[in-house]
Amino acid sequence: MIALAIATVRTLLVGDRKEAELPEQWKRLNVHDNRKALGVSTRLSYPTRLYIVKKVYSENIYAEWLPLEDEDTRPRKEGKKRRAFIVSTGSVDPRKAAQISIAWVVDKQKELLEEKDVQEGKIKNSLLDYWDDYFKKESRTRKNQRNFNRWKREEVLKWEADEYGIKNQQWSQFSCDQITRSDLQDYFDLLEGRARKSNNGNGSGMKGQQKTLINKLFAIAESDFVGHSFPSFPAISKQKKQVRHLTQDEWKLLLRTVFELGEGKEAITWSADEYKNLEWSPHNRQNPRNWVDLWDALNLEWFFYLRAEDMYRLRCEWFKETKEGWFCDLETTKKDRPIHRTTHYRKDAEKFMKRLMKRKTNGYLIFPHIARPDGNEADSHVLKTLNFLLKKAMTSCLSDFPKEGMKWTTIRHTAFRLTLEDDPSLGVQPKINSFADNGHTSAQQLRDTYLRFIELEKTAMEAREKIEPSREVRWGGKYKSRKDIEGQPKQ
Repeated sequence: MIALAIATVRTLLVGDRKEAELPEQWKRLNVHDNRKALGVSTRLSYPTRLYIVKKVYSENIYAEWLPLEDEDTRPRKEGKKRRAFIVSTGSVDPRKAAQISIAWVVDKQKELLEEKDVQEGKIKNSLLDYWDDYFKKESRTRKNQRNFNRWKREEVLKWEADEYGIKNQQWSQFSCDQITRSDLQDYFDLLEGRARKSNNGNGSGMKGQQKTLINKLFAIAESDFVGHSFPSFPAISKQKKQVRHLTQDEWKLLLRTVFELGEGKEAITWSADEYKNLEWSPHNRQNPRNWVDLWDALNLEWFFYLRAEDMYRLRCEWFKETKEGWFCDLETTKKDRPIHRTTHYRKDAEKFMKRLMKRKTNGYLIFPHIARPDGNEADSHVLKTLNFLLKKAMTSCLSDFPKEGMKWTTIRHTAFRLTLEDDPSLGVQPKINSFADNGHTSAQQLRDTYLRFIELEKTAMEAREKIEPSREVRWGGKYKSRKDIEGQPKQ
């Protein structure tokens, strides 16, 4: 926008710049009063309170403008003087600096005018207007669906979160047909900058979810802007990096640690009464019964490749034993999809399941003593308790493991990764499709998340075994042995 304004300014320059001269040793010049010397046409429209200024700390000339009080939309503090807007022109040439200053101040005037219209409620059909329509309608649709409170909380956060919330972006207050591709690019840059600081990622996940919400609002706005083409979004490049998982030895060590933290009670708990009689306290989560529940959760994840959201919903009635093995029918699934059947790929699951079903005969399988809100199990403390105990156990036995990896998704990654290592045939067609579907994922996700890195490590290992070590070349020239070096006089 500023570049276009500069081009306009250049077309209106006075042809003869010799009509007036700039003062010598000037420090601050009013652009309007010195327009002839600066080569500015009288046909240009810009504020008369625009100045170009020299600063002692920079060789570049600055543009300075203090708007009239009724134009200034900035918050005002009682008793404090208003400060002028000031920006570097990036030029040491007064005439060029004047062009840039005019382009900048015209753009700034428009920006303040738009802000004032927003404050006075003059702008209509902004994302602010469509958000209310969208949220009310979507809430009515989802109110009777599971995990409504979690959806509501996350959706409001996308809109209202400090700094990155859509509501807090200036362009969300403009009429939708004024939003540009540049606005969306700046927003993605903001999201990526936040991700770089927090986890050195590129913010692809956050970009994707914010893009989805904005597109939903654009879809509602379409009827008010017939024929208008809303801006496209910048491409979202997803980083493909190796996820955190446990090795075979780490997994075994974790299981042994959880067993011992539970005082070995898992091995002698074979009935519902024995389970209920295990020592437990509502004031201390680290108690034998909770450790037994963590053991059960870890093994269910290991054998059935469950998602974190399944852990607080699993019920005894969902598991059935057949001649082929044990099956789990997830009766309430993500986005209310049809019942999903998942099974185990390891023989030792049968021994574990028989023991589990003897101590938990009906109802919830994991932390059955933790209350679940009706129709909204996600708001229970099941997953928080699992993650708390898991972190305690991993800190105890795997102190060098990254703290950010001490969470339940790491166990899911471990189950997939180590199964693919134990049986590589599951990573090729047609088995990979069945294995992926069994675990609520896709074949491509398995390739990108696990198989790619398994192959990289395998290739490197095979290469190290085949490639012969390079011949030692340090000795044999001027220095045939260490004695030759040690015998040299110090320089």
